[in-house]
Amino acid sequence: MSLGQNTAAAEVLTAYLARMEHLLDEIEGLKDDLKDVQSEARNEGYNVAALNRLVAIRRNKRRADRETEMLNDLILYAHATGTPLDLAFGDAGGETEAAAAGPAAETAEQG
Repeated sequence: MSLGQNTAAAEVLTAYLARMEHLLDEIEGLKDDLKDVQSEARNEGYNVAALNRLVAIRRNKRRADRETEMLNDLILYAHATGTPLDLAFGDAGGETEAAAAGPAAETAEQG
């Protein structure tokens, strides 16, 4: 594949560059919008550092809520399919596969 002018690779590369430039322009615009909102809050007498901290807390709470929801879904799936939870959650407790399989597997290995 050559990268000369008027080739398909050059067109694809140019398209990627244009998309990246457009996204960077949007990011800059959003940063300006955020600065405007912070300026408005500051002019109204609010502590912008405290507002930024509250936003961070809210975003982390949403992330934790999503993780909890996914764990609940996993538990419900394991229950509905009859999958033991130790298999559904993997080797999180540091157990070996033989220990997870139960006493019968341990006896078979020894004997």
